Amino acid sequence: TWLHLQENRLTTLPAGVFDGLTSLRELYLDENQLRTLPADVFDGLTSLTWLHLQENRLTTLPAGVFGGLTRLAALRLDRNQLATLPDGVFDGLTSLDSLFLDENRLTTLPAGVFDGLTRLAALRLGRNQLATLPAGVFDGLTSLDLLYLDENQLATLPDGVFDGLTSLVILSLHENRLTVLPAGVFDGLTSLAILSLHENRLTTLPAGVFDGLTSLGRLYLRDNQLASLPDGVFDRLTSLRTLDLRVGQSRLD
Repeated sequence: TWLHLQENRLTTLPAGVFDGLTSLRELYLDENQLRTLPADVFDGLTSLTWLHLQENRLTTLPAGVFGGLTRLAALRLDRNQLATLPDGVFDGLTSLDSLFLDENRLTTLPAGVFDGLTRLAALRLGRNQLATLPAGVFDGLTSLDLLYLDENQLATLPDGVFDGLTSLVILSLHENRLTVLPAGVFDGLTSLAILSLHENRLTTLPAGVFDGLTSLGRLYLRDNQLASLPDGVFDRLTSLRTLDLRVGQSRLD
């Protein structure tokens, strides 16, 4: 069963409004004017698999607001005004497959905020204001296929930040403020097919930075400040079909 409440003018939700809806599978609250959520508003929705909260005006989330939603597969929080996330806000979401946090106002992420999300396949964090990432923030996300970090304010990446993401297919880092890449930052990403690094401030690339990316088919590096490239930096990209360095206005295919 599902409940559609989207595209109204809801500003608040009464405590207990969903009490007794134990069979509810999909709940659509998107495109309203919600600024806050009662801490226990989703308690008892043990069958819920889809929760749509995008395009509201949420500025914060109560700690534990999603506690008990063990069957939740998709959580949309994009296009809100979230500036921070509480520690452990996603704890217990062991079935979560897709998490949308893009187009908010996040400046940082709590260490361990994604811990335990072992089934997570898609994580969207683009179009926020992230300036740094905690070391190990993606540790344990072994099912992750898609990671979007584009259009933030990242100037550096922690060493080993992508370690263990062996299922990752798309990694989007374009339109940040990256000036350098840590040596070995992409090591082990053997499934990676698309890597976008365009519109950053990269002046150089570490030798061997792309070695081991045997599945990489598309690499976007245009609109950086690269004055030179290490010898053979692309030599081991045996699957590469598109290399966008913006040589003049052309693209190398």
